Amino acid sequence: MDRCSEKPQRVPPANWASCFLAGLSAVWLLLSAGEISAQGPGADVSGRRYPGFPIDDGRLLQAGLHKIASSRLTLYTDLPVTPEIDELGRVFDAAYPQWCAFFAIAPDSRPWKMTGFLMRDPRPFRELGVLPSWLPPFTNGFSVGNVLWIYEQPSAYYRRHLLIHEGTHGFLRAHFGDWIPPWYNEGIAELLGTHFWDGRTLQLGVVPKSRDEVPMWGRIRIVRDAVAQKRPLSLTDILNFGPTAHRDLEPYGWCWAATALFAHDPRFQPAFKKLPPFIQRGNLQNFNENFLRLLGPTWKTAEYQWLIVLADLDYGYDFERTAADFTPGSPVLTGGSAVRVEAGKGWQNAGLQLEVGKRYQLTATGRFIVAQDGGPWECEPQGVTIRYVRGHPLGTLLAAVVPVGDSPPRPGAELNTRGSFFQPIAVGRGYVLTAERTGTLFLRINDSAAELSDNSGDILVKVLPLP
Repeated sequence: MDRCSEKPQRVPPANWASCFLAGLSAVWLLLSAGEISAQGPGADVSGRRYPGFPIDDGRLLQAGLHKIASSRLTLYTDLPVTPEIDELGRVFDAAYPQWCAFFAIAPDSRPWKMTGFLMRDPRPFRELGVLPSWLPPFTNGFSVGNVLWIYEQPSAYYRRHLLIHEGTHGFLRAHFGDWIPPWYNEGIAELLGTHFWDGRTLQLGVVPKSRDEVPMWGRIRIVRDAVAQKRPLSLTDILNFGPTAHRDLEPYGWCWAATALFAHDPRFQPAFKKLPPFIQRGNLQNFNENFLRLLGPTWKTAEYQWLIVLADLDYGYDFERTAADFTPGSPVLTGGSAVRVEAGKGWQNAGLQLEVGKRYQLTATGRFIVAQDGGPWECEPQGVTIRYVRGHPLGTLLAAVVPVGDSPPRPGAELNTRGSFFQPIAVGRGYVLTAERTGTLFLRINDSAAELSDNSGDILVKVLPLP
């Protein structure tokens, strides 16, 4: 019937009848053989197209595979159907309305469903023709068109994570196009794949509070290890990832961290949410240019904020409470200036510019609450040695001097700079600070970026220029 429909010229009635009967015969054969769906042709995450292949439901089940079917997913697996395996269809269905909400798509605006293969041993899937030889090698998961493949994982969490990750790819392709810039495609799949599931309720796009919540995930560790090894990437580096970057695991960590910043920091959310319509096949440069145009002046803010993320990233990172103001400071008054520092926020702009080589007396007074474990922990600016955070006592007043201008410093250069966000100065109750560079003064109470919400109160910091 396809051949007949491709011919533009009029076809004699006898040929139409022949095609019609042949079509009926083909449909009858398909129905008698069981559920067979031709998948594809489809594209992978970089827009490369692959041929379709048949999926014969009856043949797969007869070969011993198990089938989990739901509204949005048909999943075949060689694993025993335990409760953790059986619930995967419900997890996928619960993700669908959240994908729709995140990408501003009306539910059921178009037919969409994925077929998946969860594999403990790839050999039977290859023999059955549903793990085609043309697939590139992959370690954990891969998807083409509306088909996904994932290997069995050591943790139930990471199995679900991969399923949602590949499902996000499939949803994006189906609703916005085949080719998506690598940083956004993998970043958004990691962002939404990082989830909470209690057996009934699914929440996508969470910032995990601990490693125990997300066993085998490891994206935060990837970034922290790279920073510790003095290999930090800038946001520009991440936006310029090429189509082959994600053959290694490390870029997944960087893409998650960047998209988490854009998605969770209120200053960047509006521009980030407008990106999907700009997805165009093979047009990475246009996509990034549109993103920078949407961000406008806040792109520079994002580059500065990225320095803080790299310095303090941890499980449970609070992107809102750590959001800093990067307005350039004004000179310190001759008679001194005073600023209040809130205990429940990260780095705070003191509004003061320090000049390189000059000395300043910093004096801090006041009491605040730095934790609620076992009752309120009262603290003063010198901190408490019962716990250390980033090498300093919890609650210690810290200072950084950062040049705020048109060109934010590169992360690699900041790593080794004393007085940067990476190497802050412990002020405590008082300290004479000699500015090693001209820049805006930032102050904060030392605490984990994940544990700011239970802090309260503030302290007064006086800054006096010395002769």
